[in-house]
Amino acid sequence: MATSIMSRGSEGLDVFARRSTPKIEIDLEGQKPGLVNSYTTGDYIEGTAKITVDQETRFDEIEIILQGTSHTTVERAACPGRTGSQQMFLKLRQPIEDADYPTPRVLEAGRTYSFPFTFVVPARLLPQVCSHAKKNNHIHRSHTMLPPTLGDSMVSADGKTLIDDMSPDMSQIAYIVRVAVLKRSGHHENKTLANVAKKVRIIPTVEEEPPLNTVDHTNYCTRKEKTVKRGFLRGKQGQLVAAALQPKPICLLPPSCETHDTVSTVAKVQLRFDPVGNEQPPRLGSMTSKIRASTYYSANPWEDFPCQSGSLVSQIGQGLFTDTVSLSSMCVASAKWEKHSSNERRDSVNSTSSSSTDSSDDSTGPSASFTGDTYYTASLVVPVSLPSSKNFVPTFHSCLMSRTYSLDWSLSYHTPGANVLTPTISLRLPIQVITQPKHAESTKSDLGLIVTQEELDEFFRPRSMSLASNLVVDVAEPPQYSERPRRRSVRATQ
Repeated sequence: MATSIMSRGSEGLDVFARRSTPKIEIDLEGQKPGLVNSYTTGDYIEGTAKITVDQETRFDEIEIILQGTSHTTVERAACPGRTGSQQMFLKLRQPIEDADYPTPRVLEAGRTYSFPFTFVVPARLLPQVCSHAKKNNHIHRSHTMLPPTLGDSMVSADGKTLIDDMSPDMSQIAYIVRVAVLKRSGHHENKTLANVAKKVRIIPTVEEEPPLNTVDHTNYCTRKEKTVKRGFLRGKQGQLVAAALQPKPICLLPPSCETHDTVSTVAKVQLRFDPVGNEQPPRLGSMTSKIRASTYYSANPWEDFPCQSGSLVSQIGQGLFTDTVSLSSMCVASAKWEKHSSNERRDSVNSTSSSSTDSSDDSTGPSASFTGDTYYTASLVVPVSLPSSKNFVPTFHSCLMSRTYSLDWSLSYHTPGANVLTPTISLRLPIQVITQPKHAESTKSDLGLIVTQEELDEFFRPRSMSLASNLVVDVAEPPQYSERPRRRSVRATQ
């Protein structure tokens, strides 16, 4: 009997608690129903938090914050189970003055209290965010850059459809605007009366980095030599060499920018054939390209830039997820081989000028077994256009996860003899994905200032200076700067 009485009493208390819980609604400017707002570096995240109650409710503080967190989950290597980590790398708080609160701090039933807020998407994080051990200074710089939203299929790329960003369920980077109604419960501790969050998508501006040193990364292959044979168990025809430099980065457009242009770049692959005797170069077949997205995640902070190697899977608390997307496939049989001789090469080195062909020969270089006088070269241009079926985020490195990209290139060729399988030669090139600023016409200086192109032209324009006979010094007042209005007022409506 007592048990049933306590049960009914607890149910009544639960109903009372639900009725007295404040209701919070977050309205973002430019919000469309069912869609997630997207922002980039320097954007204003503006909106209003609206609070209503069913009955009079006392409170002490309204908390409005912009929060960025990362979550990772990794399978244990020694025993079954999972381990993971969570990091809050960003927490911006909206200040609310005492005069903006109702006096006394009581929410009255039947009224709506509006608290406006404004956040600015920062370009960098605070230095203390990355406080773990690091092997070089470049790690700290990369880990304090703002990472992009990652791993949430509900946060779409274009605000209309769900698009896969090629990340695993074990890694996620999320940004939210969170509003909470707090009340002190004693000893300066706050009790949360209500707490509501709204997702936002952030794709920061990412600038181009210097080309990657592929010597330190075993998963990349920028040059490959392969023996060309006439057929199975037949004589050697020569050595085929393929080489390429890291292509220019793919530049994504900032969020909310409407365009019909294709995001793309190109890679140039140099071919060289060193024949045996008077053998002719092989006939080229088809060329295919794919882009590989690699997501590295860890339960412990990365002390160095992660690289794909055989030792990665054996590390405790680390994981790698890769996804490959086909880009293009085309026939290059019409590509022409150009014949050269080593005597011509020596003559060009001794001359005062060199042709473009010689420059391409220098980038490719002879094969290890080249001893003859004649060789052939060819050049192929590989288009790299990102498909719209996937959501590509910029290359980044954070404390718990990283995203890198590579271009997988493959070329088939044909020899005079019959082959069971068509021979191919392949390369894997590093490629960076960056995001251009919203105002691409402005240039960022080392001091962090924004300088327009007109100002740069004016600065570098030649000037003639002469000594004036009557010098008049006019000391002008410093320029006045208008501060962005702060919306702090609280509106209570019936």
